[in-house]
Amino acid sequence: MEDRAAKSILVIQDEPEETLETLRAFAPDLGFFACTPGESVQQALERVRPDIVFGLHGTRYPAHDHAVALDFPTVRWMHNGGAGIDHLHPWNPERILVTNSAGVSSRFMAETVACAVLMMNFGFPRYLRQQQEHVWQKNPWTSLSAKTVLVVGLGGIGTLVAERLRVFGAHVIGARRSARPCAAVDELVPMDRLAEHLPRADYVCIHVPNTADTRHLVDAAFLSRMKPGARLVNTARGAQVDEAALIAALRSGHLAGAYLDVFETEPLPEGSPLWDFPEVVITPHHADAAQGWQRGSVAFFKENLTRYREGRPLANLCNPQAGY
Repeated sequence: MEDRAAKSILVIQDEPEETLETLRAFAPDLGFFACTPGESVQQALERVRPDIVFGLHGTRYPAHDHAVALDFPTVRWMHNGGAGIDHLHPWNPERILVTNSAGVSSRFMAETVACAVLMMNFGFPRYLRQQQEHVWQKNPWTSLSAKTVLVVGLGGIGTLVAERLRVFGAHVIGARRSARPCAAVDELVPMDRLAEHLPRADYVCIHVPNTADTRHLVDAAFLSRMKPGARLVNTARGAQVDEAALIAALRSGHLAGAYLDVFETEPLPEGSPLWDFPEVVITPHHADAAQGWQRGSVAFFKENLTRYREGRPLANLCNPQAGY
């Protein structure tokens, strides 16, 4: 990894014109190319033979399509425009550097999660059904200031979620492996004692990376420990929730509802019972994709490109064994 000379960069993006224009103005001495309509990532790699790959997932080029760049012989650095890298197979860090844009969209995700908790707390799903049925009925609700939220995972997103929910007076418990203090929470608990605190929470928000250790973290035992009538929020990865166990907990009434943005199979199959629970709100893996998020990722990549060319350490250098 000593030679950091860069000549050509491949941009993987559905509509790359704005990104190409921005990058060409930023580094006019480099060659910036994009996948052409109808061209696969593999075909583009063979045509361009890039030193660097910058991938922004989309409908035409979903995240898992980008993984082939890891094995292409000319690629020395790959930057993932999103945060998650669980769609990438393990790579050799002696041959290729991998970075991501973790943090760029954290505030968008935190905004969505805070919105979801407030929405469920006031009972908007029920009021929307009443509106459709032309029913005028007042339903009881309790202020979030009387509720406890358990944030599982206190990385960039989890910390911002905690900060925002405390503004509304919620008592926030944060769980993470590190014992490092976190000013954003009222209480900090270790992950290995998570089960003890699940019965205290009215809302449980999942914000842990997708790794072998966190797969089906939210299983039948986890759900059974949650307070009766509590609600689950998952915007991390679908693999972290055992959907069969979640469906059972919702059917039994043990859980009052959920907000789900990610699923074990995406798109969520039409036949999934999750679609039909009246107190479950579903969005299509879009919770942090506020308009302009890609521009933020491009700006992050530009800074890292400067670091790369100057031989400085890259920001957000990823571990092949990590899920984020």
